[in-house]
Amino acid sequence: MSIQYTRDEVVTRLNKEIENGRPVVIVGAGTGISAKFAEKGGADLIGVYNSGRYRMDGHGSLAGLMPYGDANDIVIELGSRTVLPIVKEAPVIGGICGTDPTRQMPVFLEELKRLGFSGVMNFPTVGLIDWDSRFRQELETTGMGYGKELEALKIAKDLGLFTMGYAFRPEEGAMVGEAGLDVVIAHMGLTRGGSIGSTMSKEEDLANACRLVDEIGDAARAENPDVMVFCHGGAIAYPEDTVYAYEHSQAVGFLGASSAERIPVEEPLQEATAAFKAAPLRK
Repeated sequence: MSIQYTRDEVVTRLNKEIENGRPVVIVGAGTGISAKFAEKGGADLIGVYNSGRYRMDGHGSLAGLMPYGDANDIVIELGSRTVLPIVKEAPVIGGICGTDPTRQMPVFLEELKRLGFSGVMNFPTVGLIDWDSRFRQELETTGMGYGKELEALKIAKDLGLFTMGYAFRPEEGAMVGEAGLDVVIAHMGLTRGGSIGSTMSKEEDLANACRLVDEIGDAARAENPDVMVFCHGGAIAYPEDTVYAYEHSQAVGFLGASSAERIPVEEPLQEATAAFKAAPLRK
């Protein structure tokens, strides 16, 4: 059974890792076995949110932004019945749909706290929808925009939960900093690689990704110097990519979802099955 931590306890644990020269690693878990072995591998935080379920069911992570299920119900079920019972010590972070107009957000967040979550982050997030699109602008003007997600995270902060905010542009980074959240996660888009990931080129985009991480981080830290800057997605997909990111940006942590639980199992599972199939029968 997972240990529940206060916000201050989580912040202290993560700062200790950073002070000792070790990056903070958050692994998104869509199954219990993912959570179990991510923790054994040294994950500092385990993330639970609706895309994890879709991803480990063989679908693209962006299914988490579509109306295929109740994101907030999924985090309760996946967390309480699958991940929290299997994790031993790592703080568990819930991904919340903060724009959900059918929820009393303080009541919902209290329920997550009661179940044993130590923190929350804004996923699914409208931030993945292009700012210049008509759909995004209409979400923003009808009360279901990015600011609504931060309102939910501020409620969580007031309840004593550790808080992490995905940001996609410097303007959103500044909003995360102003909200006083503990972490800004600079999101670079759908993770490249594997069977259902982005097909973007690492060589073309890794340097650009690091520049955007810094722009988002600078904007957040201008409002809150204590905010930690993590990176996620896009061209930053494999361990060697994170080495580059730590050397070329201010990121001190990485959130791996597809990178940590989908891509690493695709080829080994296929190869293991093929090896069993190749075993000959006795004639």
